[in-house]
Amino acid sequence: MAGGDVAARYDAIEALTQCYIECTQRARRLARHAELAPHAYSAAALTDLATAEAAQAQRLLDALRAANAEVPDVAGPPPLPGALNLWGRLVQDLEAHRLSARRLRELAVHFAENLPTTATLFDELCREESTHCERLRTLIARADPQALD
Repeated sequence: MAGGDVAARYDAIEALTQCYIECTQRARRLARHAELAPHAYSAAALTDLATAEAAQAQRLLDALRAANAEVPDVAGPPPLPGALNLWGRLVQDLEAHRLSARRLRELAVHFAENLPTTATLFDELCREESTHCERLRTLIARADPQALD
């Protein structure tokens, strides 16, 4: 987190911390959804997404450590209401990823001038989240919204 003023640095640490927590929770939720998936294809795809999310969380963790910031303990993700089947869980996962991509884009723009390295990280993560959204849309298209697990 080179460059930038003190206020921007604290804002960046706060943003990195929140993104790390949310990313870690998404990774755990995706891994749990992979365990619940009724088909091998869905389970494998969700496991791949969980692994990718965990790698993103690791990059955020590395950025926090590089900034000498306190690393938070991350509680398990709260249960998502109303997801009785794979299709419902995938829709909720997609919404979480859309929100994440939007937030990461905002953060990339916010830090672009004062902390370009941090902005670049947020931009890269945003692009990856957009790719995750596409993968989730593909899974949703293959899932049966009426099937119960």
